[in-house]
Amino acid sequence: MKTTLINFYNSFFGCEFARYFRRPADFQISRIQYTVTTPQKLYLHVAKNSGFHQCFASIYDYCSLDQLKHNNLSNIYFDRIYFDFDISNSTLHNIKKTLVDLRSHGLNYRFSEQEDLKLQLKDYVINGIAKSAIDDGKKFAYIFKQTFGKYPALFFSGFKGCHLYCFFEPTKLIDANKSIEVFSNKMKDVYNLKTMDLMVNKSALSRLARIPYSKHPYTGLSVVPFKISDSYEDIISKSMKPTVEPFNIGDHSTNFNMHLFKIDHILENNRLIKLEQNEARIKTNPKNYTPFDNVNHLRFFEDVLGEPEHKYPEKKYVMYHCPFKDHPDNNPSFRVYKTGYSCYGCEKSGNYWQFLKDYYGWDDNQVKHYLKSARTA
Repeated sequence: MKTTLINFYNSFFGCEFARYFRRPADFQISRIQYTVTTPQKLYLHVAKNSGFHQCFASIYDYCSLDQLKHNNLSNIYFDRIYFDFDISNSTLHNIKKTLVDLRSHGLNYRFSEQEDLKLQLKDYVINGIAKSAIDDGKKFAYIFKQTFGKYPALFFSGFKGCHLYCFFEPTKLIDANKSIEVFSNKMKDVYNLKTMDLMVNKSALSRLARIPYSKHPYTGLSVVPFKISDSYEDIISKSMKPTVEPFNIGDHSTNFNMHLFKIDHILENNRLIKLEQNEARIKTNPKNYTPFDNVNHLRFFEDVLGEPEHKYPEKKYVMYHCPFKDHPDNNPSFRVYKTGYSCYGCEKSGNYWQFLKDYYGWDDNQVKHYLKSARTA
């Protein structure tokens, strides 16, 4: 199985790459993460951890270890999109929580209780708990094929649902995260895909996904590919006794990138229009934005960026999604207070003058010229 699995990873991830392998351990203070560059190295980590810990890998190739180390998403090999379908069930949640609490003391702590809880979770899955998520995944795959000509690659997650990969020619987008998020939101809303997990698409480029043919530590079931024609029973049977199947990206490659490209450019055009409108608003109140006055940054950034995501009057600051595009920012990390700003995501900080330099790429003379022009407009 070793050779066939390495061959599968070679076809699925590529013969050389720069990705994270992550093992979120229930009894470690922090997550365990390694860099992997070949299918062989990925296989070794999976073989060591599969069945004991969850095994995840970066969806995208960072192309170099330096970019991986600095989590630089600007030049990744963007050739696929990942979608996740997952059911929400309070009974499963409570069983899993109890199991995780036990595992936090070690894999052998009250071993028989852990095994009993794992068996309960496995029985729920075998008896159909994940069927609605898999049905939604199949529905998405069918709609996708009708529009783009080929089915995505479908995988059972080994637990509560499934995930899909849509492949295409490598594409450079201005804001891939936002474009993917817009597409996903529309699909879920229009086609009533209740189990579609939109959280994975808010930071799509930095997302990690469960590795094919790894074994889920809470159920003992494997992550396996399936076809849209497979019954639920067929999928579970494959997961219980996995056999590595050949994989060809070409069987799932479409021109979906062109659709994302259109969304991306519409979003960018809307962003530029908003910038022009905000600049016009600044010029209507130029006295507040001269280099000679004490600028109220709360008002300045509201004019530039619009309404903040969160306001904290008692703390005298507000929060925005970071306007700089060099890091994902699902939860607002850009703090603005009366005398300046700081972002704990990208660590940029300063006053309005520094912001204009960084945001527009201006030098001091250009900023000064802009502010003087605004003052006399």
